[in-house]
Amino acid sequence: MVMECFMCSVVSVIKWYLYACVACFGIFVLLTVFSKLGQRGNKFKYYSKYGMIYFATQSFTTLFAPFALLRPRNIDNCRIITMVVARCSKILGITWELRNAQILRQAKGAIVLTNHQSSMDILGMMILWDLLKNVVPIAKLELLFLFPFGPSAWLSGVQYINRKNRPSAMKAFDRCKRMMTKDGAKMYIYPEGTRYPERGMLPFKKGAFHTAIEAQVPIIPVVFTHMYFIEAKKHIFDDGHVIVDTLDPIPTKGLTKNDLDQLIERTRSAMLARYDELNREIDEALKDPRWVALDRPRVTVYEGKKTN
Repeated sequence: MVMECFMCSVVSVIKWYLYACVACFGIFVLLTVFSKLGQRGNKFKYYSKYGMIYFATQSFTTLFAPFALLRPRNIDNCRIITMVVARCSKILGITWELRNAQILRQAKGAIVLTNHQSSMDILGMMILWDLLKNVVPIAKLELLFLFPFGPSAWLSGVQYINRKNRPSAMKAFDRCKRMMTKDGAKMYIYPEGTRYPERGMLPFKKGAFHTAIEAQVPIIPVVFTHMYFIEAKKHIFDDGHVIVDTLDPIPTKGLTKNDLDQLIERTRSAMLARYDELNREIDEALKDPRWVALDRPRVTVYEGKKTN
């Protein structure tokens, strides 16, 4: 009798899980259809595109939770999730060109810093994930309470940071440092601390640089070109192309807290210079209708610098 009750419970749970899978797939299909309807600048179309990537991320993370239980808090869980969700970029019409990919592919124990221009940057991070492999995902603590996504993401290995509680935040960063130095993991951080949709970059926060110096791990700057195809004020979200360039690692061996400001300035200056250079390249290319209409694969990878 007990065994029968147990089996009935298991069957019931599996049934509801399958119902949830079907429901999530149906909603995703609807959002995909809505993202294709309407004229350019249509609010419904614009928000459907953002909704699609948000929903895909949260729903698949939640549905993956039972499998994450097999290896809880293992950051490889996140890699599986990102490999699936990253495919959304093709539906959205966004293509990616990754340059100097070998730097990310070969790096072990480092802090990856990227510019932060929109909430669509999460898709860019997912595109890079396959190169980065062993990544420590960082998120603000508030997301932990976004049920059921928050707990599911925690189970999959996301490290939550309480930015309002310095001792708690430092403990979280200490865990990340151990993962970098012992396991060769990489932290992925937006040093600006918040999104900046205009061209350029905000001043960098010091936290990531403190961690890099304390762990004595290199900083790897990664620059994304401006997402010219997204204009929030006009509700425009067109197809577009993003160049992602990885700069040479900046070592921190031997540096101390006295070198902090200089390290920040060196990193930001290098990223800004490359950002401006790449955007000039994009601006020039946009003048050519053939470049705009070019049919590209979802992701193009150059192990080194691109050669024409």
